[in-house]
Amino acid sequence: MHTMEQLLAPLGVTNQHKGLHVMSFNPGDIEVPILHPFRSDHFSFTLVHEGDFSINANLLEYNVKKNNILMVAPNTVRQFLNVSPNCRLTAVIFTSAYLSATSIHTKNVEAFDFLSSQVNPLLAIDEKAMAPLTSILNIIESKMDIPDELAFQDEVLLSLFTGFVYEVGALYQKQQKIGEVKGTRKEELTFRFLKILPQHFKEERSVQAYAAMLNITPKYLSQTVKEVTGKTAGDFIDEIVILEAKVALNDPALTIAQVAAYLNFADQFFFSKFFKKQCGISPSKYRQTPR
Repeated sequence: MHTMEQLLAPLGVTNQHKGLHVMSFNPGDIEVPILHPFRSDHFSFTLVHEGDFSINANLLEYNVKKNNILMVAPNTVRQFLNVSPNCRLTAVIFTSAYLSATSIHTKNVEAFDFLSSQVNPLLAIDEKAMAPLTSILNIIESKMDIPDELAFQDEVLLSLFTGFVYEVGALYQKQQKIGEVKGTRKEELTFRFLKILPQHFKEERSVQAYAAMLNITPKYLSQTVKEVTGKTAGDFIDEIVILEAKVALNDPALTIAQVAAYLNFADQFFFSKFFKKQCGISPSKYRQTPR
């Protein structure tokens, strides 16, 4: 679990405004990029102005390109795969506490739903829609450089941020309505499976168990997920276990036996055997591999 400060440190950022930080940068300028699977304790929105990057989030791979916004909620396991040399981004990083201060979740619940999406974190918009978002963030970024003693600084920043969230929420709702028209029953079933998987994978690792939760046969679940995503339900189950294992193994405070227990394996031997089968190396070797 990376904190907001830990993720900002490689960018040379040592402070943020009470749970909010906005910055524009080129990923190629980061001296120590995070390449292993990880999760964080805060939200992040990444707006792409030029180039593209690929990321694995919520068990699916996304190519995030120009005029896309990647929205990641706290605790989401993700892994950056590659970044184009000309990639230029604006990152909006904020804590749950700062988001709560906007009161969006109490005033307009429907505008808050997209922040907890577990299936589709990618928002594709056009140049016209991106322009006002970029303008708001440019103002926030410039305001954050002004000394804190300026009157109403907190209120101004919070209001600007609130407006930004509403703008993104409106664009997300528009995209979801289009998706509802285009979406198929099989796509809906696949997304339902991907939503319940993170909630149960530590206890349930059989396709049969998830098929029962969805009131369908295991064969139909695997065929449907394969048709929609190119991977079977079993592939996704193994993948989420491995991702979680890698996140846990990146914590030096945990022994391999503790990681095995955390993931509900019978013992360290069975965990190591499963990990090596999936990754080609043992958990101990994985820990020794530079990342």
